[in-house]
Amino acid sequence: MDSETSSSTLSTELVISPALFLGLVLLAAIVGGHAAHFFHIPRVIGFLLAGVILQTVLAWLCDPETGMISRRSLDEATDLAETIKQVALGLILFMIGGVFERSRMRASGARVLRISGFEIGATFLLVCTGCWIGAEVMQPQYGAGTNFIFALLLAIAALATAPAATLFVLQEYQAKGPITETTLGLTGINNIVCIVLFYTTFLVLASFGAIETTADLARHMWSSLAATTLGSIALGILGGTLLSIVHSRLPIAEMLLVFLAVFVSLGAGEILLLNHVGMSYNSLLTALVIGGIFANLARDAQKLDAALRTLGAPLFACFFVLAGYALHVGDLARMGWIGLAYVVCRTAGKVIGCNIGVRLAGGPQRTEGQLGAGLLCQAAVVIGLASFVQQNWDSELGGQFATVVMGSIVAFELVGPLLVKRRVVRAGEVKASTLLRREGAAGEGVSVTAVILRSLGTLLGRPARSGPDQATDLTVQHIMRTNIELIPTSATFDEVLHFVERSRFSHFPVVQDDGTLFGMVHFTDLHDLIYDPAMADLVTALDIADPESAVVPMDMPLSDLLEVFTSHHVAVLTVVEGQDSRHIVGLVEQRDLLRTLRLMDRESTAKE
Repeated sequence: MDSETSSSTLSTELVISPALFLGLVLLAAIVGGHAAHFFHIPRVIGFLLAGVILQTVLAWLCDPETGMISRRSLDEATDLAETIKQVALGLILFMIGGVFERSRMRASGARVLRISGFEIGATFLLVCTGCWIGAEVMQPQYGAGTNFIFALLLAIAALATAPAATLFVLQEYQAKGPITETTLGLTGINNIVCIVLFYTTFLVLASFGAIETTADLARHMWSSLAATTLGSIALGILGGTLLSIVHSRLPIAEMLLVFLAVFVSLGAGEILLLNHVGMSYNSLLTALVIGGIFANLARDAQKLDAALRTLGAPLFACFFVLAGYALHVGDLARMGWIGLAYVVCRTAGKVIGCNIGVRLAGGPQRTEGQLGAGLLCQAAVVIGLASFVQQNWDSELGGQFATVVMGSIVAFELVGPLLVKRRVVRAGEVKASTLLRREGAAGEGVSVTAVILRSLGTLLGRPARSGPDQATDLTVQHIMRTNIELIPTSATFDEVLHFVERSRFSHFPVVQDDGTLFGMVHFTDLHDLIYDPAMADLVTALDIADPESAVVPMDMPLSDLLEVFTSHHVAVLTVVEGQDSRHIVGLVEQRDLLRTLRLMDRESTAKE
C-alpha cells in the first residue's frame, strides 16, 4: 500500500525540464523589466528581484508538503543556467576589456591607474582591519593569526567590482563622459587585481601551511597558481589575437557564432579541466584579457560591439534573473557582525579611496565624490572566490568566508545599481531624454508588456493615448551632455592636443577667465599646426579657437536644433543658458539628436 501511495505521489509531481525552466526565467525577466520601468529603477534590479521571487515560488512548490514539483528535475534543469551565466558573463567581461584600448589608455590610463591604486589601497586596509577586529571579537577560538588570514582574504575579495551590473546600468542609461569611462576602467582593473592577488595569496599561504587545504589542491599547488594567473593571461592574449584575425575575415553574423562558441567553450573548459586534472585557468580573467587584446588589434571593433549589445540583451536579462535566483536573502542575517563590518568597510574604502585618488591623481572635473559609490556592485567574481575557498580551505572558516561574501552580495547587488545610476545622472552624463524614456516616454524605455497591451487595445478599437513626449515638448536640454571639460584661452598648443586626445568629441569649447565661452576649437583646425612645430610653440587656445562658432540655447526645440546642425555642418554644438548668454551649460551631439528623433518617430508610429 505504501509503495502504491508513493508511486501515486511521484506521478502527481510536475517535472521541470530545462526548456520549461528557461521559459520561466524569460517570463520573469519580462515581468521584472516591466516592474523596474514602472518604479523608475534600473532594470537589473527588476531582473534580480524577479529571480529572487522565482526561486522562492519554486522552492515552495518543491516543498515535501506541497509535492507539486520534482526537486530532482528542478536541480537538473538549473544546470542549463550555468552555461547561460558563463556565456553572458564572458561577453560582459569581454566588453569591459575594451576600456584598455590604446587610445583610451593614452588619454586617461595613467590617471585611472593612480585613482585605482588609492581606491584599492583604502578598500584593502579598511576591510582587512575591520574584519580582523570583528573576527577577533566574534571568533577568538581560531587565534589572531588565523583570523588575520581570514580577514586578509576578505579584504582581497572586497576589491572586486561586479562587471555585469555596472556595465548593464551604464548601457541602459546611455551614460557617456569621464565618470563613465573611469568607472569602467576601475572595474576592469579591480577584477584583474582581485583575481590574481587572491589566488596568489591563498596558494602561497597554503604552501607554507598557514592554510590547511585539500589533498588535491596540495598536489597541484604551484601549477594551479600558474594556470590561474599567468596561464589565464596567456590564454586571453592568444584568444584575443586569434579572434581579431578571424574578425577581419568573417561577416558579423558568422563572427557572432564564433564568439558564442568561444565563450561557451571557455566556461565548459574551465570546469572540465578542474574536474579531470585538478587545476584550471580562470575564465573570467581570460575573457577580460581577450576583450583588451581584441580592442587593440581588431579593425572596426566598434561594429562588433554594437552587434554584441543586440545579441547580449536577452542573455543579460537571463543572467540577472538567474543571479537573483541564486541569491538567498536569508544570507544577510547569517553573515553576522563580521559581514556587517565587511559591508561598511568596503563601502567606506571605495568612496574614501576614490576621493583621495581624484584629489591627488588629478581626476576629471566633477569626479570627486562620484566614483566610489559607483563601484559597490559585487557578485560574479567573488562568488567564484567564495566557492573556491569553501572547497579548498579545510576549515570551518572556509564556510564562514562564503557566508560573509554571499550575504554581502545580496546588499551590494540590490543597492549598487541604484548608486551607479545616481552617480552618472548627478554627474550630467545621462541625457534628460533618456531618463524621460525610462519613465515611460518614447522608444527604448517602453517595455514589452506595454507594447503588447497597447497592441491589444488597438485591436479592440480603443484609441491610443497621446503621451507628453511630443517633439514640441523636447528641447536641447533634454539631450545635451552637461559633464564636459573646457579649455582655458591660455592653454598652450600641447595642452590643447592633450585635451583633444582625452576627449570623445571633435569640437572643443574654449572659455575665458570668467567662464564664458570664447569660441570652439575644431579638430580640423589642428591638422596644419601639428606639422608645423615652430608655429605650434607660438599659439595658444585663444589663437586657435573660432569665436564665430554657432551656439544654441538650452530651451531651443529639437526641430530647430536639426536646422542648426544642417546649416553649420558640425557634429557637436555648444549649449548656453539663453539666447543672449555665453555661459556654457553643456554640449549636444548630432547623433544624439538623430537618435532621439528616430525614437520619437517610432513611438508616434506605434501609437497610430
